[in-house]
Amino acid sequence: MKYKVLILEDEKHAQETLAGYLKGYSDFELMGIASGIGEVQHLVDTLSPDLLFSDVMLPPHTSFDWLQTLSHFPFEIIFTTSFEEFAIKAFRLAAVDYLLKPIDKSEFEKALNKFRQKKKSGEDSDNILHLINNLKEKTSQTRIALPTMTGFLFVAIKDIIRCESDNTYTTFHMSDKRKLVVSKTLKDCEQLLQDYRFFRVHNSHLINLEYITEYIKGEGGLVKMADGSHVDVSRRRKDEFLKVIR
Repeated sequence: MKYKVLILEDEKHAQETLAGYLKGYSDFELMGIASGIGEVQHLVDTLSPDLLFSDVMLPPHTSFDWLQTLSHFPFEIIFTTSFEEFAIKAFRLAAVDYLLKPIDKSEFEKALNKFRQKKKSGEDSDNILHLINNLKEKTSQTRIALPTMTGFLFVAIKDIIRCESDNTYTTFHMSDKRKLVVSKTLKDCEQLLQDYRFFRVHNSHLINLEYITEYIKGEGGLVKMADGSHVDVSRRRKDEFLKVIR
């Protein structure tokens, strides 16, 4: 089976790089290249691609401006971008694939492999919808994609009480009393949630500061959470933690 591919990119060099890489994969066929939003909409309508490589910045617009006008996504998207913190954070929260410029060939191949796996598993493109919603919504409504055995579960960040480490897995304790075990390390979760009032109080615990009900003094101390749990604060993290909650 051949997958039909489009490229949305306004930089000539990046267009040539992506097109050149694609020549090495017989199951991918480049159908067209667009340098702007008007062009890509026409190509999508006429060619029905399976995969779109899309640049983020397309002055005076961004690809998000166009994507927000779509009601559904019958194709997968791999974003290409220079490092922009807001975009990278959003991609990671929604588990959406992206490639940083200059595009590395090995990373390009990994992205293609993930695309193949997703097509074989029959997963839909809800990730893109959640990415768009996260970019539009207020922080309190931002959702994170949690990897499960069958795909992804999307939950609002504001509903996460705490995250508990279990080696290479992490248990998410939710405000509705659900416990969600996901295949992410606590360090990965900490990096994703660091801008959302979460604090790593212990090697095994990351907590949502909005759900603290009490702090009890001690060598490191102890925090009581809204779900009734008690979480130790490590001695080496105590001073930083107290600064954050005061």
